[in-house]
Amino acid sequence: MDDKDEINRLYELEYGEKWEFVVRVSGVLGGCVLLYFYTTWASALLWGLGFSGAHLAYFLFLRTCFLSEHGTIKKRDTLIAGGLFLLVLISYLWMPSYLVTQDDKALTIVGAALIGCILVFLVRRSDTTPLMVVGEVAVVSFFLLALLARVVPQLDNAIAQAGVVISGLALMGYFAEALRVARQNRLAAQESARRSSQAQKMAAVGQLAGGVAHDFNNKLTAILGSLELLREVDDLAEREANIDTAQTAATEAARTVRQLMIYARKEPMRLALQECAELLDDVLRRAGGVITGMIQVELRHTEESLYVMADRTQLSMAITNLVVNAVDAMPDGGKLVIGASAVSLSSPILLADGTFLPAGPHVAISVKDTGEGIPAKLLPHVVEPFFTTKPVGKGSGLGLAMVLGIARELDGGFGISSGTSGTRAVIYLPRKIPLLGHSVKGSES
Repeated sequence: MDDKDEINRLYELEYGEKWEFVVRVSGVLGGCVLLYFYTTWASALLWGLGFSGAHLAYFLFLRTCFLSEHGTIKKRDTLIAGGLFLLVLISYLWMPSYLVTQDDKALTIVGAALIGCILVFLVRRSDTTPLMVVGEVAVVSFFLLALLARVVPQLDNAIAQAGVVISGLALMGYFAEALRVARQNRLAAQESARRSSQAQKMAAVGQLAGGVAHDFNNKLTAILGSLELLREVDDLAEREANIDTAQTAATEAARTVRQLMIYARKEPMRLALQECAELLDDVLRRAGGVITGMIQVELRHTEESLYVMADRTQLSMAITNLVVNAVDAMPDGGKLVIGASAVSLSSPILLADGTFLPAGPHVAISVKDTGEGIPAKLLPHVVEPFFTTKPVGKGSGLGLAMVLGIARELDGGFGISSGTSGTRAVIYLPRKIPLLGHSVKGSES
């Protein structure tokens, strides 16, 4: 797991289940108020203030790193995050440790319960970095030893003193062992997931190789057959027809190679700032020949201009492919809706290839049809290379794989949803804000 993944894990662990976070924080803050009214201690309010401040600093740092791009997170950031969490842990533990030492049984029980809660929470976290595990054990052990140092001298009986010391040390030992086992289990789960992912990749490579072999075998058969016929026929028209057949098959093979290169993100890109409304207008003009009169087209524009950084040719190709798919899904006519909108994701969303689009500002370029839709059992496979539901000769099965490759190369993603009312395909790209006086057309790099 790299540093960015570790930051994402910490963020999801702390704030992924919002109800648990709300209960946790409101429980501490509510406890501060109750403790103040019960004891009139000013330190009770100080406890809540310190815990809130430490947690706010931790949240802001994690949030900033969580929204950052992958390559910007360094080892230093995970160390800072770990240090801030230990600060949160210290700001929480000092008051329960103090409560346990009080003569009031109610305060003693409350303090012990609060300590138990944090121990369970730490085991649930199952941190994997050795520094975090050692830090958590050190902080908890420090407070438990301080607690023993305060309680044991108050006991007159040597047996009682020994019992308290042994039970305290046993608690520290079992807690450390629980963290160690939890760490091992999480690392084993991560390794299992990595191996499963590797197996899936190898299966995908096998499927891709089989698809390439089958596709090229068909095209080579057409080329070789046409060349063989050239030797046998003397009629000029027939010879021209055979040459055309071979040339068409060779052109289709070249197109397949380019689509595979785009899918594999090996096709060079000429990046420039693109204005989405103008881009969609251009795509519709070029795709006008495939849109029949039975299809109603609705182009949705936003009032504000939306910009993305992309290779204009490749992005236009991807959108055109989605338009062609939508038209093919409505042979008897229907409605085609094309548009671009600004979306600000507060949390990652699942994409068509099983990956997640990170949170942040994006532009969603969508193409929606009112066709019969894609069966649910086929939907997870539509972005696989050479997978197609179209009749033989109507599609190579590389169109959506190419769209996925372009979206990935531009640090975006591709999503698709379908039902009986139609299919909606969306290309997500990071939203860009042009600098003042910046020329959109002249921004190639």
